[in-house]
Amino acid sequence: DLLDSLLQENQANMKLLCGVVVGAVLLAVPQAGAISLYDVVSTTRSVALWWTQPHPPLDLDKPQFSAMPDDFRGRPDLIKLAKELKLTHCVKRLHKVGLDRLLNHEGWYTLFCPTDEAYQHENHYLPGSDNLIDKTRLTVARGLYNSSDLHNEAVFRSMLSKRLIRINKYELGKEKEILTANGQPIISLNHKARNGYLHIMSGVMSSVYDRAGSVVTELNDCCPQHFEMIQLLKYAGLYDKLDAANPVTFLAPTNAAFIKLHPEFLIHLKKNKTLLRKVLNAHVIPGTWYTVGLNSGNRLRTWSNEYITVNKDNNGGIRFSNAKAGIITDINAVNGVTHTVESLVIPSSARQEVQTLLAWLDTKTMDKQ
Repeated sequence: DLLDSLLQENQANMKLLCGVVVGAVLLAVPQAGAISLYDVVSTTRSVALWWTQPHPPLDLDKPQFSAMPDDFRGRPDLIKLAKELKLTHCVKRLHKVGLDRLLNHEGWYTLFCPTDEAYQHENHYLPGSDNLIDKTRLTVARGLYNSSDLHNEAVFRSMLSKRLIRINKYELGKEKEILTANGQPIISLNHKARNGYLHIMSGVMSSVYDRAGSVVTELNDCCPQHFEMIQLLKYAGLYDKLDAANPVTFLAPTNAAFIKLHPEFLIHLKKNKTLLRKVLNAHVIPGTWYTVGLNSGNRLRTWSNEYITVNKDNNGGIRFSNAKAGIITDINAVNGVTHTVESLVIPSSARQEVQTLLAWLDTKTMDKQ
Protein backbone atom coordinates (compact mmCIF):
# COMPACT_ATOMS: atom_id res chain seq x y z
CA ASP A 1 0.00 0.00 0.00
CA LEU A 2 2.83 2.39 0.84
CA LEU A 3 4.59 1.81 -2.48
CA ASP A 4 1.30 2.17 -4.33
CA SER A 5 0.61 5.45 -2.53
CA LEU A 6 4.06 6.79 -3.46
CA LEU A 7 3.52 5.86 -7.08
CA GLN A 8 0.13 7.54 -7.19
CA GLU A 9 1.50 10.68 -5.54
CA ASN A 10 4.19 11.22 -8.17
CA GLN A 11 3.54 9.67 -11.55
CA ALA A 12 6.46 11.58 -13.09
CA ASN A 13 8.93 9.52 -11.04
CA MET A 14 7.24 6.20 -11.78
CA LYS A 15 10.04 4.77 -13.93
CA LEU A 16 12.67 5.83 -11.43
CA LEU A 17 10.84 4.17 -8.55
CA CYS A 18 10.35 0.97 -10.55
CA GLY A 19 14.07 0.96 -11.32
CA VAL A 20 14.94 1.44 -7.65
CA VAL A 21 12.79 -1.51 -6.61
CA VAL A 22 14.25 -3.82 -9.28
CA GLY A 23 17.78 -2.61 -8.56
CA ALA A 24 17.39 -3.22 -4.84
CA VAL A 25 16.29 -6.78 -5.47
CA LEU A 26 19.19 -7.48 -7.85
CA LEU A 27 21.73 -6.01 -5.41
CA ALA A 28 20.37 -8.28 -2.70
CA VAL A 29 21.10 -11.43 -4.75
CA PRO A 30 24.75 -11.94 -3.61
CA GLN A 31 23.84 -11.49 0.07
CA ALA A 32 20.61 -13.51 -0.01
CA GLY A 33 21.98 -16.51 -1.87
CA ALA A 34 20.09 -18.07 -4.75
CA ILE A 35 17.13 -15.92 -5.78
CA SER A 36 15.13 -17.04 -8.76
CA LEU A 37 13.75 -14.88 -11.51
CA TYR A 38 10.32 -15.73 -10.08
CA ASP A 39 11.33 -14.04 -6.80
CA VAL A 40 12.34 -10.88 -8.64
CA VAL A 41 9.11 -10.79 -10.65
CA SER A 42 7.00 -11.46 -7.56
CA THR A 43 8.70 -8.67 -5.63
CA THR A 44 8.04 -6.11 -8.35
CA ARG A 45 4.60 -7.43 -9.31
CA SER A 46 2.61 -4.68 -7.60
CA VAL A 47 4.67 -2.04 -9.40
CA ALA A 48 4.17 -3.72 -12.77
CA LEU A 49 0.44 -4.08 -12.21
CA TRP A 50 0.08 -0.44 -11.27
CA TRP A 51 2.12 0.62 -14.33
CA THR A 52 -0.08 -1.24 -16.79
CA GLN A 53 -3.48 -0.38 -15.33
CA PRO A 54 -5.43 2.67 -16.54
CA HIS A 55 -5.89 5.41 -13.96
CA PRO A 56 -8.57 8.11 -14.12
CA PRO A 57 -7.42 11.74 -13.97
CA LEU A 58 -8.59 12.19 -10.39
CA ASP A 59 -7.20 15.02 -8.30
CA LEU A 60 -3.82 15.33 -10.02
CA ASP A 61 -4.39 19.08 -10.28
CA LYS A 62 -5.15 19.40 -6.59
CA PRO A 63 -4.29 22.80 -5.07
CA GLN A 64 -0.62 23.33 -4.36
CA PHE A 65 0.45 26.17 -2.10
CA SER A 66 3.95 27.54 -1.67
CA ALA A 67 2.71 29.30 1.45
CA MET A 68 -0.27 28.92 3.73
CA PRO A 69 -3.20 31.14 2.64
CA ASP A 70 -3.94 33.90 5.14
CA ASP A 71 -7.42 32.62 5.97
CA PHE A 72 -5.94 29.28 7.13
CA ARG A 73 -3.38 30.79 9.50
CA GLY A 74 -3.99 30.54 13.22
CA ARG A 75 -6.59 27.81 12.87
CA PRO A 76 -6.49 24.45 14.66
CA ASP A 77 -5.35 21.34 12.83
CA LEU A 78 -7.96 18.87 11.54
CA ILE A 79 -7.88 16.71 14.67
CA LYS A 80 -8.30 19.66 17.05
CA LEU A 81 -11.05 21.06 14.82
CA ALA A 82 -12.91 17.73 14.90
CA LYS A 83 -12.68 17.76 18.70
CA GLU A 84 -14.02 21.31 18.84
CA LEU A 85 -16.94 20.25 16.65
CA LYS A 86 -17.64 17.38 19.11
CA LEU A 87 -17.02 14.68 16.53
CA THR A 88 -15.77 12.42 19.31
CA HIS A 89 -16.24 9.02 17.72
CA CYS A 90 -14.61 10.12 14.46
CA VAL A 91 -11.57 11.38 16.38
CA LYS A 92 -11.34 8.11 18.33
CA ARG A 93 -11.29 6.09 15.11
CA LEU A 94 -8.64 8.31 13.55
CA HIS A 95 -6.52 7.82 16.67
CA LYS A 96 -6.99 4.03 16.69
CA VAL A 97 -5.67 3.66 13.13
CA GLY A 98 -2.88 6.23 13.56
CA LEU A 99 -4.20 8.84 11.16
CA ASP A 100 -4.32 11.46 13.92
CA ARG A 101 -0.50 11.67 13.77
CA LEU A 102 -0.81 12.70 10.12
CA LEU A 103 -3.81 14.99 10.38
CA ASN A 104 -2.62 16.93 13.42
CA HIS A 105 0.20 18.66 11.56
CA GLU A 106 0.48 17.83 7.83
CA GLY A 107 -1.64 18.83 4.82
CA TRP A 108 -3.41 19.32 2.62
CA TYR A 109 -6.25 16.91 3.45
CA THR A 110 -10.02 16.95 3.39
CA LEU A 111 -11.71 15.03 6.20
CA PHE A 112 -15.25 13.67 5.84
CA CYS A 113 -16.17 13.16 9.49
CA PRO A 114 -19.46 11.49 10.57
CA THR A 115 -21.38 12.67 13.62
CA ASP A 116 -21.43 10.51 16.75
CA GLU A 117 -25.07 9.69 16.03
CA ALA A 118 -24.15 8.45 12.54
CA TYR A 119 -21.94 5.72 14.01
CA GLN A 120 -24.90 4.39 16.03
CA HIS A 121 -26.66 3.51 12.75
CA GLU A 122 -23.61 2.24 10.85
CA ASN A 123 -24.32 -0.49 8.31
CA HIS A 124 -22.26 -3.66 8.80
CA TYR A 125 -23.96 -5.84 6.21
CA LEU A 126 -22.27 -4.80 2.99
CA PRO A 127 -19.89 -6.77 0.74
CA GLY A 128 -16.23 -5.87 0.75
CA SER A 129 -13.91 -4.88 3.57
CA ASP A 130 -15.48 -4.17 6.95
CA ASN A 131 -12.36 -3.50 9.02
CA LEU A 132 -11.82 -0.33 11.01
CA ILE A 133 -8.58 0.68 9.29
CA ASP A 134 -9.99 0.60 5.76
CA LYS A 135 -13.23 2.37 6.66
CA THR A 136 -11.38 5.12 8.53
CA ARG A 137 -8.75 5.71 5.83
CA LEU A 138 -11.61 6.11 3.36
CA THR A 139 -12.83 9.22 5.22
CA VAL A 140 -9.69 11.21 4.33
CA ALA A 141 -9.18 12.72 0.86
CA ARG A 142 -5.73 13.74 -0.36
CA GLY A 143 -6.02 17.40 -1.23
CA LEU A 144 -7.87 20.56 -0.28
CA TYR A 145 -11.52 20.49 -1.32
CA ASN A 146 -14.26 22.90 -0.32
CA SER A 147 -17.88 23.09 -1.45
CA SER A 148 -16.91 24.60 -4.80
CA ASP A 149 -15.06 21.38 -5.64
CA LEU A 150 -17.90 19.08 -4.56
CA HIS A 151 -19.77 18.87 -7.85
CA ASN A 152 -21.78 15.89 -9.04
CA GLU A 153 -19.63 12.83 -9.88
CA ALA A 154 -16.41 14.45 -8.62
CA VAL A 155 -14.00 11.79 -7.34
CA PHE A 156 -11.11 12.26 -4.94
CA ARG A 157 -8.37 9.84 -3.94
CA SER A 158 -8.67 8.71 -0.36
CA MET A 159 -5.96 7.55 2.02
CA LEU A 160 -7.08 4.00 1.24
CA SER A 161 -5.14 2.86 -1.81
CA LYS A 162 -7.17 2.79 -5.06
CA ARG A 163 -10.42 3.66 -3.31
CA LEU A 164 -12.22 6.86 -4.15
CA ILE A 165 -14.53 9.30 -2.45
CA ARG A 166 -17.31 10.00 -4.94
CA ILE A 167 -19.39 13.14 -4.61
CA ASN A 168 -22.98 13.30 -5.82
CA LYS A 169 -25.53 16.09 -5.79
CA TYR A 170 -29.24 15.28 -6.02
CA GLU A 171 -32.30 17.47 -6.33
CA LEU A 172 -35.00 16.44 -3.86
CA GLY A 173 -37.62 18.94 -4.91
CA LYS A 174 -37.90 22.61 -5.66
CA GLU A 175 -34.89 24.49 -4.29
CA LYS A 176 -33.83 21.49 -2.21
CA GLU A 177 -30.80 19.34 -2.84
CA ILE A 178 -28.61 16.88 -1.01
CA LEU A 179 -24.86 16.44 -1.28
CA THR A 180 -23.33 13.01 -0.62
CA ALA A 181 -19.93 11.39 -0.27
CA ASN A 182 -20.03 7.69 -1.24
CA GLY A 183 -23.78 7.80 -0.77
CA GLN A 184 -23.79 9.35 2.73
CA PRO A 185 -25.24 12.86 3.27
CA ILE A 186 -22.92 15.79 3.94
CA ILE A 187 -24.73 18.07 6.38
CA SER A 188 -22.17 20.79 7.16
CA LEU A 189 -19.44 22.12 4.87
CA ASN A 190 -16.20 24.04 4.75
CA HIS A 191 -14.90 23.91 8.32
CA LYS A 192 -11.36 25.27 7.94
CA ALA A 193 -8.30 23.83 9.63
CA ARG A 194 -4.75 25.02 9.12
CA ASN A 195 -4.04 21.87 7.10
CA GLY A 196 -7.30 21.27 5.27
CA TYR A 197 -11.08 21.22 5.24
CA LEU A 198 -13.52 19.22 7.34
CA HIS A 199 -17.05 18.32 6.16
CA ILE A 200 -19.55 16.79 8.58
CA MET A 201 -21.62 13.77 7.51
CA SER A 202 -24.79 12.19 8.89
CA GLY A 203 -23.81 8.70 7.69
CA VAL A 204 -20.75 6.44 7.70
CA MET A 205 -19.05 5.34 4.47
CA SER A 206 -19.25 1.66 5.42
CA SER A 207 -19.14 0.10 1.95
CA VAL A 208 -15.46 -0.42 1.10
CA TYR A 209 -14.80 -2.16 -2.21
CA ASP A 210 -11.73 -4.14 -3.19
CA ARG A 211 -8.86 -2.29 -4.83
CA ALA A 212 -10.28 -0.89 -8.09
CA GLY A 213 -13.35 -3.14 -7.69
CA SER A 214 -16.16 -2.39 -10.17
CA VAL A 215 -19.92 -2.86 -9.88
CA VAL A 216 -19.58 -6.33 -11.42
CA THR A 217 -16.26 -7.55 -10.04
CA GLU A 218 -17.45 -6.82 -6.49
CA LEU A 219 -20.48 -9.09 -6.92
CA ASN A 220 -18.47 -11.66 -8.82
CA ASP A 221 -16.02 -11.96 -5.92
CA CYS A 222 -18.35 -11.79 -2.95
CA CYS A 223 -21.92 -12.71 -3.66
CA PRO A 224 -23.01 -16.15 -4.95
CA GLN A 225 -26.65 -15.05 -4.73
CA HIS A 226 -25.99 -13.03 -7.91
CA PHE A 227 -24.12 -15.77 -9.75
CA GLU A 228 -26.73 -16.13 -12.52
CA MET A 229 -26.71 -12.42 -13.38
CA ILE A 230 -22.91 -12.34 -13.56
CA GLN A 231 -22.83 -15.40 -15.82
CA LEU A 232 -25.50 -13.90 -18.10
CA LEU A 233 -23.52 -10.67 -18.44
CA LYS A 234 -20.48 -12.67 -19.52
CA TYR A 235 -22.53 -14.81 -21.92
CA ALA A 236 -24.13 -11.72 -23.50
CA GLY A 237 -20.78 -9.93 -23.88
CA LEU A 238 -21.76 -7.14 -21.47
CA TYR A 239 -19.53 -7.98 -18.49
CA ASP A 240 -16.43 -6.11 -19.71
CA LYS A 241 -18.52 -3.17 -20.90
CA LEU A 242 -20.13 -2.79 -17.48
CA ASP A 243 -16.79 -3.30 -15.76
CA ALA A 244 -15.31 -0.37 -17.71
CA ALA A 245 -18.33 1.98 -17.71
CA ASN A 246 -18.08 4.96 -15.38
CA PRO A 247 -20.22 6.13 -13.69
CA VAL A 248 -23.07 3.63 -13.58
CA THR A 249 -25.77 2.29 -11.29
CA PHE A 250 -26.22 -1.47 -11.51
CA LEU A 251 -29.46 -3.15 -10.45
CA ALA A 252 -28.36 -6.68 -9.63
CA PRO A 253 -31.11 -9.34 -9.57
CA THR A 254 -30.73 -12.27 -7.22
CA ASN A 255 -30.71 -15.82 -8.58
CA ALA A 256 -34.23 -16.20 -7.18
CA ALA A 257 -35.45 -13.31 -9.36
CA PHE A 258 -35.08 -15.51 -12.46
CA ILE A 259 -36.65 -18.58 -10.87
CA LYS A 260 -39.58 -16.46 -9.67
CA LEU A 261 -40.71 -15.98 -13.27
CA HIS A 262 -40.33 -19.67 -14.14
CA PRO A 263 -37.80 -22.38 -13.21
CA GLU A 264 -36.85 -22.80 -16.89
CA PHE A 265 -36.98 -19.11 -17.84
CA LEU A 266 -33.21 -18.68 -17.59
CA ILE A 267 -32.51 -21.63 -19.89
CA HIS A 268 -34.70 -20.28 -22.67
CA LEU A 269 -33.65 -16.65 -22.19
CA LYS A 270 -30.07 -17.66 -23.03
CA LYS A 271 -31.29 -19.09 -26.35
CA ASN A 272 -32.37 -15.62 -27.48
CA LYS A 273 -29.36 -13.28 -27.13
CA THR A 274 -31.23 -10.27 -28.49
CA LEU A 275 -33.92 -10.60 -25.83
CA LEU A 276 -31.28 -11.38 -23.20
CA ARG A 277 -29.37 -8.17 -23.92
CA LYS A 278 -32.59 -6.11 -23.78
CA VAL A 279 -33.35 -7.49 -20.32
CA LEU A 280 -29.79 -7.08 -19.03
CA ASN A 281 -29.43 -3.53 -20.36
CA ALA A 282 -32.57 -2.54 -18.46
CA HIS A 283 -30.63 -3.11 -15.23
CA VAL A 284 -27.93 -0.50 -15.92
CA ILE A 285 -28.47 3.23 -15.36
CA PRO A 286 -25.89 5.85 -16.39
CA GLY A 287 -24.75 7.96 -13.44
CA THR A 288 -24.42 7.15 -9.75
CA TRP A 289 -27.78 6.93 -7.99
CA TYR A 290 -27.54 6.21 -4.29
CA THR A 291 -30.80 5.50 -2.45
CA VAL A 292 -30.60 8.75 -0.48
CA GLY A 293 -30.79 10.66 -3.78
CA LEU A 294 -33.82 8.80 -5.14
CA ASN A 295 -37.32 10.25 -5.01
CA SER A 296 -40.69 8.86 -6.00
CA GLY A 297 -41.39 9.83 -9.56
CA ASN A 298 -37.75 9.90 -10.70
CA ARG A 299 -37.48 8.61 -14.26
CA LEU A 300 -34.06 7.16 -14.99
CA ARG A 301 -32.94 6.20 -18.48
CA THR A 302 -31.29 2.77 -18.74
CA TRP A 303 -28.92 1.20 -21.23
CA SER A 304 -31.99 -0.24 -22.97
CA ASN A 305 -32.82 3.39 -23.88
CA GLU A 306 -36.02 3.20 -21.86
CA TYR A 307 -36.99 4.65 -18.51
CA ILE A 308 -37.28 3.16 -15.04
CA THR A 309 -39.70 4.89 -12.66
CA VAL A 310 -38.66 5.08 -9.02
CA ASN A 311 -41.17 4.53 -6.23
CA LYS A 312 -40.09 5.21 -2.64
CA ASP A 313 -42.39 4.47 0.31
CA ASN A 314 -42.47 6.18 3.71
CA ASN A 315 -40.19 3.53 5.20
CA GLY A 316 -37.50 4.06 2.57
CA GLY A 317 -38.40 0.95 0.56
CA ILE A 318 -37.63 1.41 -3.13
CA ARG A 319 -39.00 -0.04 -6.35
CA PHE A 320 -37.36 0.39 -9.72
CA SER A 321 -40.51 0.12 -11.85
CA ASN A 322 -41.66 -3.45 -11.11
CA ALA A 323 -38.48 -4.54 -9.30
CA LYS A 324 -38.28 -4.25 -5.52
CA ALA A 325 -34.89 -3.29 -4.11
CA GLY A 326 -33.31 -6.00 -1.96
CA ILE A 327 -31.98 -5.81 1.57
CA ILE A 328 -28.50 -4.75 0.41
CA THR A 329 -28.29 -1.44 -1.42
CA ASP A 330 -25.68 1.29 -1.91
CA ILE A 331 -22.78 -1.10 -2.58
CA ASN A 332 -19.90 1.17 -3.54
CA ALA A 333 -17.58 0.48 -6.46
CA VAL A 334 -14.85 2.39 -8.24
CA ASN A 335 -17.22 3.08 -11.15
CA GLY A 336 -20.52 3.65 -9.35
CA VAL A 337 -22.99 1.87 -7.10
CA THR A 338 -24.94 -1.41 -7.02
CA HIS A 339 -28.40 -2.12 -5.60
CA THR A 340 -29.71 -5.66 -5.32
CA VAL A 341 -33.23 -6.25 -6.65
CA GLU A 342 -35.59 -9.14 -5.93
CA SER A 343 -37.29 -9.14 -9.35
CA LEU A 344 -36.22 -8.56 -12.93
CA VAL A 345 -36.68 -5.23 -14.64
CA ILE A 346 -38.51 -6.05 -17.88
CA PRO A 347 -38.30 -3.15 -20.39
CA SER A 348 -41.41 -2.37 -22.38
CA SER A 349 -39.63 -3.30 -25.64
CA ALA A 350 -39.15 -6.85 -24.31
CA ARG A 351 -42.37 -7.27 -22.35
CA GLN A 352 -44.39 -8.97 -25.07
CA GLU A 353 -41.60 -11.44 -25.88
CA VAL A 354 -41.13 -12.29 -22.21
CA GLN A 355 -44.86 -12.78 -21.66
CA THR A 356 -45.05 -15.03 -24.72
CA LEU A 357 -42.10 -17.09 -23.48
CA LEU A 358 -43.60 -17.44 -19.99
CA ALA A 359 -46.98 -18.47 -21.41
CA TRP A 360 -45.29 -21.13 -23.52
CA LEU A 361 -43.32 -22.40 -20.52
CA ASP A 362 -46.49 -22.56 -18.42
CA THR A 363 -48.26 -24.56 -21.15
CA LYS A 364 -45.27 -26.87 -21.44
CA THR A 365 -45.29 -27.46 -17.68
CA MET A 366 -49.03 -28.23 -17.67
CA ASP A 367 -48.64 -30.71 -20.54
CA LYS A 368 -45.99 -32.58 -18.56
CA GLN A 369 -48.38 -32.90 -15.65
